[in-house]
Amino acid sequence: MGKIVDRWNSAYFDNRLSPGVVAALEPLNEAGADAQAVADRAFRLMRLARFDPADLSALTAWSFGFVVPKVLPSAWGGVIPPVTMVNRHCKLDEYVATNPWHQPTSEPVLIELGCGFPPHTAVDSSAALPGWRVIGVDPLLDPRYVLYEDQGGYACFSDEEHLSYYQTRLLELDPDPAAIKARYHRLLHRLLPLLANNSTSEPAEVEQDGLRLVRDPLRRYQSDNLTLIQGEIGSFEIEGGVDVIRCMNVLMFFDQQFRDRTLRWANGMLRPGGLFICGNNWTRSTISRYTVYQEQHGKLIPREFAFSIDNVRPTALTAWYALHDDYFEHLCRDEAVGIVRSDEGFRRRFDKRLDELLAQTGMRRGIDGYLDSTNVDPFRPDLDEISASLVDQLDREGFVNEAVTVLRHAGRDAWRNTVGHIAMQPVPPRPLEASVLQDNDSGGLNN
Repeated sequence: MGKIVDRWNSAYFDNRLSPGVVAALEPLNEAGADAQAVADRAFRLMRLARFDPADLSALTAWSFGFVVPKVLPSAWGGVIPPVTMVNRHCKLDEYVATNPWHQPTSEPVLIELGCGFPPHTAVDSSAALPGWRVIGVDPLLDPRYVLYEDQGGYACFSDEEHLSYYQTRLLELDPDPAAIKARYHRLLHRLLPLLANNSTSEPAEVEQDGLRLVRDPLRRYQSDNLTLIQGEIGSFEIEGGVDVIRCMNVLMFFDQQFRDRTLRWANGMLRPGGLFICGNNWTRSTISRYTVYQEQHGKLIPREFAFSIDNVRPTALTAWYALHDDYFEHLCRDEAVGIVRSDEGFRRRFDKRLDELLAQTGMRRGIDGYLDSTNVDPFRPDLDEISASLVDQLDREGFVNEAVTVLRHAGRDAWRNTVGHIAMQPVPPRPLEASVLQDNDSGGLNN
C-alpha cells in the first residue's frame, strides 16, 4: 500500500506537504500503531480546523516523528507521562479568581487533579489563590526519594527498590528505558548511604558530583494552604466538598466513557455552584482549550468552552495530541477554528500578523510560501515567554474580539472571557471524520 506518510500526504493534504515536512515524518513509517494513530488523528483534526499544509513546519513534523513515539503511555509502561511545568495554569488560576458564576466566600477549596511531580501547578495555584485551600492529587504522588541530575533529569522512587517514573530532557528520550532505569538505580544506591546519618523522620538531601538525592520531597512543597495526596479520579473524597475541580492534560488519554464517569464523580464532589474545568494547555497557558461545567441543582451543566487565540493556527505538537477520536476539547476547538478560518478577511489579517510575530522565534515563510523552521531553536530559554507574549499581543490587537464576532455571525453564542480567551456556549461537536486508511493496513487507526 506504500509508505504511510505518503498516504497521509495524499489523503489529508492533497500532496501539498513540503519535502522537509515529509522527511521529518519519515520515522512514522516504521513507528508503532499507537504513534501512527496519534499522527493520523492530528491530521484529521487539522482538516477540521482548515489548517493549511503550508503552515505545517518541519519542526512540528519532527515532533510527530521523533517525540510522539517516546511520550505515549506505551513507552512509559502504560502510565501517563508525568509532564509538569511552572506557570502552566497561570491563566486558569486567574480564571478561577475572576469567574463570574462562582465566587465562594468561605474557605474555598480547589482540587488540582493530575498535578504530577514536581507538583508545580498545585504550588502555583496555592500562591495565586492565597485565600483558597488547594489540594494536589496524582496517582504517582508517592515518592520516598527523588534523584535529580544537573541537566534537568530526575527519577522518583517509592522505596529503595521501586522506580515509579523518571523524566529526561526532550533530546534524551531514550529508546532503552531499561538501561535508564538501571542507571538511576545505581545512582540511587550510590547516594543512599550518605543519608544514613540523617533522621528518617525528617526530610533530608545530599549532593554529589552534580547529583542531588532528596528524601520525602513532598514535605518541601506543602504549605498552610497546599496539601498533596496520592489518588486518582473516583478513588477519593474530600469531606465538605470542593468549589473547583481542575483536570487538565489528563482526559485526552481516555475515551468518552471515562470522561462521563469523571463528570459523574465530579458532580458528587462539588459544592452547590461549583466548577469542573477540564482540557489542555502548555507552557504559560499557551494552546489553552478547556470546558467549564457548573453544578446546578444536583446536575453538572456545561457553561463555557474556551480556547486561546494561538489555537487558530498552532505551531506546536501539543495542540493536536490526543489518543481518542472522540476527545471533546479538540473536536469543539477545531470545529470552532474551522468556522473562524472560513472567514477570508479574518484569516488573511490573522495569518499576516501571526507570521510577523513568529519571525521573533526565527520561523519565517520561504519563497515557496511554506513556514521555514530551520532557524528555530526549540530549546532557547525565552521561547516560552515569547509564545505567551504572542498570545497577549494578538488579544491586545483585537484578534480575540474579531474571532468572537465571526463566531457570532455563524450563529454561535460567543464572547471574550475574563482571561482573554475565545469563549462560547458549548455545543456538542460533530464526530471526527473517519480515517481514510483501512484498519488492517494501518494497525487500527480508527481507535
